[in-house]
Amino acid sequence: MPLTPKIWPEDPTPSEIMNCQKCELSQQRSRIIWGEGNPNAQIFVLLDNPGVREDKSGEPFICGTRQTLYLAAANVGLGNNDLYVTYVLRCRPVRKYNKVEARSTCIKYLQEKLTSKTPRLVVCLGDVATQSFLENSDAQVKSLRGKISFHNGVATAFSYHPLAVRRRPVLFRLFQEDWRLIASFYHEEVLSN
Repeated sequence: MPLTPKIWPEDPTPSEIMNCQKCELSQQRSRIIWGEGNPNAQIFVLLDNPGVREDKSGEPFICGTRQTLYLAAANVGLGNNDLYVTYVLRCRPVRKYNKVEARSTCIKYLQEKLTSKTPRLVVCLGDVATQSFLENSDAQVKSLRGKISFHNGVATAFSYHPLAVRRRPVLFRLFQEDWRLIASFYHEEVLSN
């Protein structure tokens, strides 16, 4: 039976952040997306931005990025209770913006969340998430993927962005390998403690 993805529950944006004006994205956003899945999960998944979440009539739908992510996670036995998906940027860019400024401003929200929630594993998907998390503009997924490493005391895994996987299906095998590694770490290290 084929997997029918469902929209994971959205984590409400904290009231003190609802009117954030710290970067120019505040002038082009329709809303802030804080995260989705289980905010108390032991695995945090970091993407570059929330992407398209509603159709033109405002009805929620599952974009290709989330379909690919959900499928890979489900294939290794992980779901929305095991994962919390969050973003470097908390709103979807709709036109040109100062990427360096917005990313360096918004990543501070993730750093605060990591301090308050202390997940056991962070999974960075794509070069933007990887570079922002590591604070290293030269970091690349292709040289970091395939292993669990520690950054600022947090176990971290890296893989391709789900949209890149959709555009280049040859990457799906590597993406799925990375998710098997993530699930193995989760089941051996996290659940056993």
